[in-house]
Amino acid sequence: MPKTAKKKILPAGTRELLVQMRINRSNATAGSSGAKVGSSALISVLVTLDGAPVTDLGATVGDGTSVVGLPAGWSLADGFNVRPGGCSVSVTQFANEGSGIYDIRIVPFTGNPACTWLSGEYIYAVQIKVSRKISGRICTLQGGTLAKLTIL
Repeated sequence: MPKTAKKKILPAGTRELLVQMRINRSNATAGSSGAKVGSSALISVLVTLDGAPVTDLGATVGDGTSVVGLPAGWSLADGFNVRPGGCSVSVTQFANEGSGIYDIRIVPFTGNPACTWLSGEYIYAVQIKVSRKISGRICTLQGGTLAKLTIL
């Protein structure tokens, strides 16, 4: 009989966010680069708590043409799977679309002009960890997910 996975018990005062993510290649193609919408991919993230959208995890910043930071509590990881000759990414826009949906626009690392998208698959992880007051108590909300981007 197969073993049943054990549910991890979170520390007291911690609630689990359900974080779902899809990545749209959008304008990103092999060889494209630079902080411009024309060479960007778009990560869409849906965040819920107990089935309800979490709408206050950051304000819209950036227009896709220069590097911006993610809101407090957000992290985007990509360095664990960079292809030989490939680069990390830079975030050029964060958009709060409402209803718990957030978009993150990415381009090849802008700190090195030689960085371009390579054809193939890239894996990204988004993690969120924030504090909120719920029912009069401060608690930590956290969650994360992985998604794949395919560049042609």
